[in-house]
Amino acid sequence: MNESHQANVPQKKESTFAIQDSLQWLILKIVFPLLIVLILWQLIASLTRISLLDVFNALLRLTFEGDSEGIYLSQHIVASVNRVTLGFLFAGVTGIPLGVIIGRYRSVDSILGPVVEAMRPIPPIAWIPLSLLMFPGNIIGAQAFIIWVGAFFPILINTTTGVKRTEPVHIDVAKTLGASEQHILGKIVVPSASPEIFAGLRIGFGIGWMCLVAAEMLRGHDGLGYLIWTYWGVGRTAEVIIGMLLIGLIGFLITFAFLYLERRLLKWRQTVSV
Repeated sequence: MNESHQANVPQKKESTFAIQDSLQWLILKIVFPLLIVLILWQLIASLTRISLLDVFNALLRLTFEGDSEGIYLSQHIVASVNRVTLGFLFAGVTGIPLGVIIGRYRSVDSILGPVVEAMRPIPPIAWIPLSLLMFPGNIIGAQAFIIWVGAFFPILINTTTGVKRTEPVHIDVAKTLGASEQHILGKIVVPSASPEIFAGLRIGFGIGWMCLVAAEMLRGHDGLGYLIWTYWGVGRTAEVIIGMLLIGLIGFLITFAFLYLERRLLKWRQTVSV
């Protein structure tokens, strides 16, 4: 009887700790963020005099009736996601290989490093006039270019930093065992830099997504940025708030997806939390 009672004690303690962890997760992940959102909403409502009912009605109109040009909200979302994906993919394809090369070879770093550092502080919005000249008549190309500029440099810098942090002893051992440069890059350098590469992709997408509004102001005809700009011009604040909330929500969901993917692919790295 005593042995059975003693065996049940650890189980009760474990169940108590599980309940406490679940309660803590609920408070930190749901209650507090929701409370902060409500406080921010109350502040915005007091400044703009827009009620929650006005925003809800605007959401219904955009969803089921479309905007003044008959474009539905879902079409605006798809257009924005497609443009950001295009610019982001091009930034990843160009930023990661270039970052590996700059981080791995000092001669390339000495040549391209100053160029990167000189161009990196230029804000993406400053590239808008140049993008119009580079892509005359191709508004999609100009928009994707602005998003590429926003996403490229975080990906490049993080990749370069990750490559430079590769342990030299690992490379020396590989060379001693006769590994080629291709194997060193594929088996040692890139896997070692993968946490920084994922961080650069996540940050790069966030900045590219923030450049969305500026990119879709380039004489576009759809997209969340275009929606915000159009309704701001006619004084429809509720529709503007809808566009802002959707940009924030979609950006959060995609960032969460990046963290989830990073956690699955880099199981050896325990610092990534979702």
